[in-house]
Amino acid sequence: MNDQSGNSILLKEMGIDSSEVAARKAFLEFTETDAALLKELHARLEVGRDAFSETFYNHLLRFSEIAPLIGDPEKLECLKRTQSAYFSQLTEGEYGSDYVEHRLRVGIVHQRVGLTPKWYIGAYRKYLGELLPAIFHLLEGDAEKCFATYNALQKIIFFDMELALDTYFHAEHQAIDRAKRYAEQIIADMPSGLAVVDAELKVRSVNKALRSMFNLGTVEACVGLPVSELLKVGVKLNLHLQNALKHGEMHSELALERQDAQGSKYYLANISRVQMEEKQMLILFMAQDMTAYKKAEEHVQWLAHFDVLTGLPNRTLLTDRINFALSMAQRGHAQLAVMFLDLDHFKNVNDTLGHHIGDVLLIEVAKRLKSAVRDQDTVSRQGGDEFVLVLPDTDADGAARLAEKLLLVIAQRYQIEQHELVITPSIGIAMYPGDGKDSESLFKCSDVAMFRAKHDGRNNYRFFTQEMQTHSARTLLLENALRDAQEHDQFQLHYQPQMSLQDGRIIGAEALLRWQHPELGAVSPAEFIPIAEASGQIVQIGEWVLRSAVHQLKHWMDSGLEPMVVAVNLSAVQFRHAHLPELVTQILEEAKLPAQYLELELTEGIAMGDPLGAIAVMDNLHERGIRMSIDDFGTGYSSLSYLKKFKVYKLKIDQSFVSNIAEDPEDKAIVSAIISMANSLGMQTIAEGVETTGQIAFLHLQGCNEVQGYYFSKPLPADQFEAFVRGKSEI
Repeated sequence: MNDQSGNSILLKEMGIDSSEVAARKAFLEFTETDAALLKELHARLEVGRDAFSETFYNHLLRFSEIAPLIGDPEKLECLKRTQSAYFSQLTEGEYGSDYVEHRLRVGIVHQRVGLTPKWYIGAYRKYLGELLPAIFHLLEGDAEKCFATYNALQKIIFFDMELALDTYFHAEHQAIDRAKRYAEQIIADMPSGLAVVDAELKVRSVNKALRSMFNLGTVEACVGLPVSELLKVGVKLNLHLQNALKHGEMHSELALERQDAQGSKYYLANISRVQMEEKQMLILFMAQDMTAYKKAEEHVQWLAHFDVLTGLPNRTLLTDRINFALSMAQRGHAQLAVMFLDLDHFKNVNDTLGHHIGDVLLIEVAKRLKSAVRDQDTVSRQGGDEFVLVLPDTDADGAARLAEKLLLVIAQRYQIEQHELVITPSIGIAMYPGDGKDSESLFKCSDVAMFRAKHDGRNNYRFFTQEMQTHSARTLLLENALRDAQEHDQFQLHYQPQMSLQDGRIIGAEALLRWQHPELGAVSPAEFIPIAEASGQIVQIGEWVLRSAVHQLKHWMDSGLEPMVVAVNLSAVQFRHAHLPELVTQILEEAKLPAQYLELELTEGIAMGDPLGAIAVMDNLHERGIRMSIDDFGTGYSSLSYLKKFKVYKLKIDQSFVSNIAEDPEDKAIVSAIISMANSLGMQTIAEGVETTGQIAFLHLQGCNEVQGYYFSKPLPADQFEAFVRGKSEI
């Protein structure tokens, strides 16, 4: 588009047509006589018009605010030539549409330069002042003609100024319109839903996102309706809107639920009040559709607490159920039975007929188990072909009767596709309170009893006996031996490398405690850590582990190893210690190790035991620059609403899910869900217990960030770990 057509469009937009031009001239009393006088003057002024342009810009350049707008000398000369051409046209006596368009072009140039009307009008006054004596001289002192000519020149200049100001006003209106359209477009296209509600709680406007997420009609169909009637999210919305209107109360993350043909929809809303002109109050209602997030949360929760194949409670939910049942039994002085049930020779089914047939068989067994027990009983699948039953208010006779019933029910034939199958169970039974007063003891006792049932020929049941219990004496022995272990330097830290899945670099190490007793030999952490926690020794031991790991990492870095992160596990007792943040900071300062190189691992169960307290401790540690991660993720009972508030940067996927991810679809589903959820929350993931290339391939495909396990290295003493790292660096 050329300038002329552009200015013609501008004239049309501004409503300046031939009749408007004529009206303006009439109002200024500009006549043909005036045009003739200026035309006569034109020839006489032509010689000096460049001088007038020079005077015009010299006057402007006297002001410091103007000089930066004019720019470099080349730009100034261009402006002077444009102005000189304009001054020439000013007195040509032709003031039709071409003149108006040219004048608008000059006005646009001055706008682009940044010349505001106040400077512009002042410069024209200077121009007229300089021109008056010149006109008097050129007209040879004819005062009457000089006055008439000067008056005509003033009229046309005022006519020009009107046009120039029109371009300024039009540009401002365009800017306002653009800003308005821009704001409207942003509101229309913003992903969050927005509704403007008036003092009568009726909708004034809605954006596209809100209409889409609530399945509403057109804007016109929404405007004027009560917002509660439009959104249908319950009466409590009106109460919050009224509070916002009357008291200015803001509501953030207000949870709303709506039922429609597709089921439940979930939203998070923010409500705020704004005051417009003339004290008019409006309410801004912003909403986000959380349905997908809610369903994903529910799915992850379900995966965390139910067996994917059978739909039965898993180990996590079973622990919840049995702990509740134990508390009720303790209060009511009642008995409780725990059954551990394992299918005999189930591996043969998988090996001969395939996992698909085996899975269908497990589903059918689960159905029979559920049909054989009461509503208050819990049937849980522990993985593979193992099931655990919790039977409240059940004595030994009742447990025996149910066990006999289960032997008969499960042993009935199964028709799976073209296969007719028979499977039998072996059942172990432990009784509360005689065999144990906590879930762990009862599980262990029933497991031991189940193995005795298998040993005795399978397809039967056995009650646990005290003769089967051998660990009590060892527990007492280990507790006493632990009290001297640190003093006698029996503890040692081993370090397992943590690898990046992106480039294979060693990016950290997990510090793992080992205990070598002179008589008992190597004692497993799984055996002595719970004893240390129960006896209260874990705080002192944990402080030694933390201090040793921090000083060891600083020593490695000082000796030339690349900086890395050392991860240290925290027990529940340590985490609840009142001065944990101060202790960690003190140890870091002792070693002169930056906080960014320390990671504290907290198990999921510990974090959720007291989520509000955990948030406070994590916030304190986070402010000190210390990283936090959730260890054994997926084995506890996490609330995602709390998880997103925890100041953690990494989730550690428990090895129980990792070990079979190359074959087990359930573990694949859980691990994939954890990685996906972590990504959505901006967290990293690390998988522990990695031992095969198949596991690595699956984890890499799902977007897991880091791994550790025997595939790369077992946990190593400090000197061997250093050699391992240096060896990797040299490759």
